[in-house]
Amino acid sequence: MPRVVSALIGAWVALAPGCRSEPPPSYIRLEGAAPVLEDPPDARAQLIVFWASWCPPCREETPELLALAKNPPEELQILVFSHDADMQGVETFLGGPPATALHLRLDVGKRAALSLGVDTLPTSILVVDGRLVARFQGPREWNSRAMRRLLEKLTKEHPARAPTPAH
Repeated sequence: MPRVVSALIGAWVALAPGCRSEPPPSYIRLEGAAPVLEDPPDARAQLIVFWASWCPPCREETPELLALAKNPPEELQILVFSHDADMQGVETFLGGPPATALHLRLDVGKRAALSLGVDTLPTSILVVDGRLVARFQGPREWNSRAMRRLLEKLTKEHPARAPTPAH
């Protein structure tokens, strides 16, 4: 009988809410209008990446980010804001000018980061149809099958909004 009671108590503890530790979500859902950024890529959806060549986790995710940028999911473009002091550091790290698919620019005065509440690198924000959708903290395997599926799913969840009729 004591074994049965122990087994039942063990099962109850394992199933009780709040007792299991689960990994944190891979992203944080966002809502609301995205701030208007200067010269964004012409795409329905943008993955806005805050990055720097001197940041070890940013350097770690760079090959995956380049692969995603060169072959993004439909209607998605990458926009990288670098926190480097100048483009020379970026070009030295990349071995030449950044790939045009990255739409990389310096975040002068950290204006873009401040407008999106970014204070750590790397951080990425998914914007679809001018709306904030998701925030990704830390380095990611951007070109993995799972991440590509997630980006496609999040992009499709927010269909283009029909124009509001004028009154």
